[in-house]
Amino acid sequence: MQRREFIKNLAALGFFLPMAGKTWSAEQTFDLVTLRQGWPIRLKAVAASGKIPLIDIEFSYNPGKLDAAEFIRQMDEAGVALSALSPEIGEGRFKEGKLWHDDSRTLVMSHPAYFIPTTTAGIYPAWTEKPGEFLTEHFRRAGENGYPLLGEFEFRHYISPRQWKRGQTYRDVSISLNGEHGHRLFAYAEKTGIPFQIHYEIEDGLLPALEEMLTAYPKAKVIWCHLAQIRYSERSKRYGPAYLRGLLEKHPNLYIDTAFGGPDSIYPGSGEAHARVWRQDGTVIPEWVALISDHPWRFLAALDIGGDRMNEVREKAVTLRRFLGALPEQIYRIVAYKAAWKLLFDEVIDV
Repeated sequence: MQRREFIKNLAALGFFLPMAGKTWSAEQTFDLVTLRQGWPIRLKAVAASGKIPLIDIEFSYNPGKLDAAEFIRQMDEAGVALSALSPEIGEGRFKEGKLWHDDSRTLVMSHPAYFIPTTTAGIYPAWTEKPGEFLTEHFRRAGENGYPLLGEFEFRHYISPRQWKRGQTYRDVSISLNGEHGHRLFAYAEKTGIPFQIHYEIEDGLLPALEEMLTAYPKAKVIWCHLAQIRYSERSKRYGPAYLRGLLEKHPNLYIDTAFGGPDSIYPGSGEAHARVWRQDGTVIPEWVALISDHPWRFLAALDIGGDRMNEVREKAVTLRRFLGALPEQIYRIVAYKAAWKLLFDEVIDV
């Protein structure tokens, strides 16, 4: 999309364009300063509709299967103001030697009011098969284009529920968090200040490496995805509100996203509940409410939509709001959108 069309789209949405005279290169096709000044209008529009706006910090998608117009309709209905869409590299592109997908940048150009530019998802096959080369390309692109957020990197990932049903095992991923590639990622994040996301299953044996890396890179802004998503209880005896409280208080560079299943969501691999935040009656366990209320700026709203469930925005938003609704309203607002804004832009916003 040409720069003139981009400005036209922004202007049509009432965005203020103080940098309209700026000349952009072929690569630098979005301007984060301009977007940052326009996005509060989108947040206010959602608030005016009667919903507390959500900033969805975690979302990976298949660019070839994204119906952007339909997806935006779902966002509007669900009160999702902004979504950080991280494009996936499929097997076909990977076999062609591709280690990057530029769709997030072009998507932001087409729909600047809705999407936060986010780098390519660190998932199978590019990340798992060629992690070193993937990181090199990732860092180059992130720096050249000025991305404010790195996509989710899968260090330990179980097979997803849908993959269990399909008999697919390729998402059973295990990459050492405190190995070569983990150190490169943490070091880059610390140097640049760009937040990044990790998928890191909650197991007792994996926690020491996380603690080690948080200590070694205290300025790396780490978003640990999926609060209390424990799929095998026998593998996780330490994690809970008390453990996470200690981790957050010791490591101010750690953030947690709130994407997880609803009270009735069962993981087929274990037959156990996905998320350990719910009571049996479907209400939220009070200790989690207390923890988040004490540290609300460290928790981020997220939907965790994936390439095989692009039509679940409304459903995921209902589950998220059910959880957020257990929090005091001022805490709800922080987790829903204020914490993400502060993490990305180091300022407090209110709409």
